[in-house]
Amino acid sequence: MHSTTHRKLLSPKDLATAIGASESSLKRWTDQGLLQVTRTAGGHRRIAVTEAVRFVRAHDYPLMNPEILGLPASLGKETKIRSGSSELTDHGFSDLLRAGHDVGARNHILARFMQGETIARLVDGPIREAMTSLGELWRDGPEGIFLEHRATEISSQLLSDLRNLVLPEKPIARALGGAIGGDPFKLAPLAVSATLSECGVQTVNLGADTPIEVLEVASLGDIIEERPQIVWISVSSLSYPDASRRAIRRFAERCADASIMLVVGGRECHRLELTEARGVVSHDSLEALAREIPLRFQATSD
Repeated sequence: MHSTTHRKLLSPKDLATAIGASESSLKRWTDQGLLQVTRTAGGHRRIAVTEAVRFVRAHDYPLMNPEILGLPASLGKETKIRSGSSELTDHGFSDLLRAGHDVGARNHILARFMQGETIARLVDGPIREAMTSLGELWRDGPEGIFLEHRATEISSQLLSDLRNLVLPEKPIARALGGAIGGDPFKLAPLAVSATLSECGVQTVNLGADTPIEVLEVASLGDIIEERPQIVWISVSSLSYPDASRRAIRRFAERCADASIMLVVGGRECHRLELTEARGVVSHDSLEALAREIPLRFQATSD
């Protein structure tokens, strides 16, 4: 699978060619503040790929030459798939993932993303549905385990690609997190990292099996200015609920005292019984988390 990694800066001509517009239109949009640009030492305008992607999605511009943005040529206008078609259903993505069709799965998700669906919606919808189904196949033996592991790798690359397309130029907050200690699943913390990035948050993902003690060291250092404003813990698998509950409650108290937002979620989160815990924010979907972040941090970043 090819990554969306690409050159980070575009000229107005590059973006104009990508969306089939004129350079004069690009310059007018930048003058109107619709498109953020930087300037080189020589005064030439440059546009970050992440800003170009944001602009295309926000204004629903067709992609004539998506490869300029590091996207598959199949996302171009001539091959654009309608969002309501059977090809872009959640079930359609699940079929692609189960078949190991990495290019098709990537194009499916990127098409929906460029047509305006958020990363949170894509995770809560097609990615979660597919992985939940595939996650039961281990019961069928080695072939089921193979299918799940392959799907996990494809989805991991997808989430990394999506995150690279939304990395904030001017973060509204900093966050770090990972999966709770003993939890081997890496997709959930990746999904949170990508979702927060789209919300304008700078993220550090510590990955699977991250003990609470590691999160404490990483987030409650002596230099207050370097502390994150958000810490997340994903709970897809829980080996020791009682010990984990006590550790998280202690950590949550320290986070609350330090004005750090502690977010805990995942399919096994309910077993921790943290509803009344001080300083803990818990959501049953990434879309809910994505709605809360701007309310908490946008106003203070201005």
